Amino acid sequence: MIANAVLTLPMAVLVKRDFLRLGHVSLPVAVWTGAAMHGHAIATFVMAWSDSGSAYSPTLWSLVPGGLIFTFGAYIIYLGRKAYGDRKRVYGLKENELIEHGIYRRSRNPQYLGYWLMFVGAASGSGSLLAFGFALVFALLVHGYITIVEEPHLKRHFGADYTLYCQRVARYFRIDASEDLKKELADG
Repeated sequence: MIANAVLTLPMAVLVKRDFLRLGHVSLPVAVWTGAAMHGHAIATFVMAWSDSGSAYSPTLWSLVPGGLIFTFGAYIIYLGRKAYGDRKRVYGLKENELIEHGIYRRSRNPQYLGYWLMFVGAASGSGSLLAFGFALVFALLVHGYITIVEEPHLKRHFGADYTLYCQRVARYFRIDASEDLKKELADG
């Protein structure tokens, strides 16, 4: 957990440098961001398994809701990647379009939200105090990264379009029981 936090700081500096210099993330930095994200995921899942029961004993009453939260998080990540339409956008290698369709009509950061839900699902299903800690650290690191690195870049790159998008769409999620949302979730 500490190693990931320490590695996130230079990664954020390199991403910001690439955004300013190139307008997108370079391939080596994209690999680093992917490794950081997936490394945190693996560490959280290992913690959930190895520290299982440190907060409470896992039972069917924790495993089922935890599994549902985990699955919902994975589905949100899927919807985010589907809306991108190009794998290069996932890691910032392609910055030619402001994505405003699909799940991005409800959240400006659905993939980060999805990962966080997966971490919370794993922690709550296993009753792991350490996994809950990893989920909290992830949320704090990602929030800092979004507000210090990603959002300023998107404002520079897309200008008024991004500002208007931010006014319409919440950073993480907006609760809306509209027919549009039901259709989006059903269409997947």
